[in-house]
Amino acid sequence: MTTEETRQAIREPESIDGVSVTYLVDEVLCDIHTPHQHLIIADTVAYGRALFLDGLIQSSITDEVLYHEPLIHPALLAHADPKRVLVGGAGEGASLREILRHTKVERLVAVDLDPEVVAACREHLGAWHQGAFEDPRVELRFEDVQDTLAASPDRSWDVVVLDITEPVAEGPAVDLFATRFFAEVARVLTDDGIMVLQSGEVDPAGMEVVRTVKSTLEAVFPWVRMLHTYVPSFNAMWGIALAGKRSFDLLPEDQDRRIATLEGLRMYDVETHRGLIHWPRFLAEQLAVPGEVVTGEAGSKLITHKLESER
Repeated sequence: MTTEETRQAIREPESIDGVSVTYLVDEVLCDIHTPHQHLIIADTVAYGRALFLDGLIQSSITDEVLYHEPLIHPALLAHADPKRVLVGGAGEGASLREILRHTKVERLVAVDLDPEVVAACREHLGAWHQGAFEDPRVELRFEDVQDTLAASPDRSWDVVVLDITEPVAEGPAVDLFATRFFAEVARVLTDDGIMVLQSGEVDPAGMEVVRTVKSTLEAVFPWVRMLHTYVPSFNAMWGIALAGKRSFDLLPEDQDRRIATLEGLRMYDVETHRGLIHWPRFLAEQLAVPGEVVTGEAGSKLITHKLESER
């Protein structure tokens, strides 16, 4: 029997656009059903070691930097003085790793709903977190980020990073892509605060997801900007949303100086930054079309992937 015949495969749940991706796997290091989600850490054939939650790839060793550096640095550099940072979705620790490159950060509270996921990532994904969980500026909490926000005083955070999973039906993030959740984020942000949110797949064949995220954020925040990055292991361009109570200059004259203060970057520079914020014309035109405003009430939810029973 050949190696190809003995390899396992991870098939992602079908998206709302009818697309599913299959990853061939050489070895499964961790396969756990936690109380919140299904966790797999595996060595894939194409992209090396990768993390999957509820069947969806979250990051791979080959290209996680193409996701995590764009997720963190445009927002924190736009703020310019991020002292207090809240992260929803501690996960692999890679977002923490990037945030800690900013020397002005004094306190970083990292919240995750699932301690089993974080424990597995700390054990198997050291190349991602690089010891970030042990940094004295980091406080790790295992709780629902909604509870974290509820307990936070008004205007208590400079930056809120939401590196949360996609809103799979009945998944842990399905209630977070909604105006009632974003209103709580706005409450805890300082007047100069900025929020960053992973915003799902950017599909030229259908921009419903990013349009919905954009319009939902615009119902809460006066300033919203959408960025995009290409992540090969995701097989897609990916959206990143920035939002604030005031406008931010994403192309300041000293952007090169700001980026130069960050040590250890692998992909993010001035030209990359320009590419992240500049949308191809036909995609910009599609993005300008208003999307649904999701309130989070009974029938108003953003769902990006179907349940197995619905396929």
